[in-house]
Amino acid sequence: MQSSATAAATPAAVATPPDAGSVLYFIYQVDGDGAVSYEVANGSVATFWFGHTYEVAGTRYYTGFAWNTPQKFGKAGEDEAGPDSRVTLSEATFTLTGDKPDRPWVFKGAEPWIGAIGAYGSAPDVDSKRAPVEHRTASGKLVLAVPTRAFSSGVSVESYEILLFNPDYEKSEDGQVWASAGTVITGEDNSAACDDGAVMPCVSSQGTLAFEAVPGSDLPAIRVSETGTTIAAPGQTRALGAADARQYRYDAARKAYVAP
Repeated sequence: MQSSATAAATPAAVATPPDAGSVLYFIYQVDGDGAVSYEVANGSVATFWFGHTYEVAGTRYYTGFAWNTPQKFGKAGEDEAGPDSRVTLSEATFTLTGDKPDRPWVFKGAEPWIGAIGAYGSAPDVDSKRAPVEHRTASGKLVLAVPTRAFSSGVSVESYEILLFNPDYEKSEDGQVWASAGTVITGEDNSAACDDGAVMPCVSSQGTLAFEAVPGSDLPAIRVSETGTTIAAPGQTRALGAADARQYRYDAARKAYVAP
């Protein structure tokens, strides 16, 4: 990605984005002394999650995302996390428009809530082995797919968390700059649970996603194509092929991408 012409002062190639501690401070207004995870209010713990540099309409941006657990008001043991215990996703956004060489990134704004993600009181881990995927819509929005990996009951699941950036947020109904827009699953591996086939058939799949235009909609559909194997019937597996491709579409009522 080329640097923005508006990002004078410090070239984009060498301008280091704000660190995780700075992102957390701008979101929560609690100084963690540079820590990447710390308590912010009533037992709620904030943790830096992911940072991304991107360009929209000639301006270079950096957004740092974080998540925080709910505040605790009950007795000990009443706030135990379960599969439905999601966490709050938040963000702080900066632009590469500073006129001082030592401060090239300028704080633009922060949102303490842009959606809920994860399970068991934690966000999914960002998968550093896969790159984020970007798509720009006709109206100038950015659709960002963040690669993630989660593990539960012996099954490793590869997914993408879908995030929407709206540079014209002031004209939108909800006034949000960023919004979480659901999870797209792209693969899974049950090798930790299948015991070489003794417990269940062992399967493993990997997938890629692609954005597809939807007539009459600014937001694209997301098509997932997988390779590998899946369980076909009790004790049986089969190879995945083109017929197994899934298409996720944005559901305005749910404000999330869903599969039919």
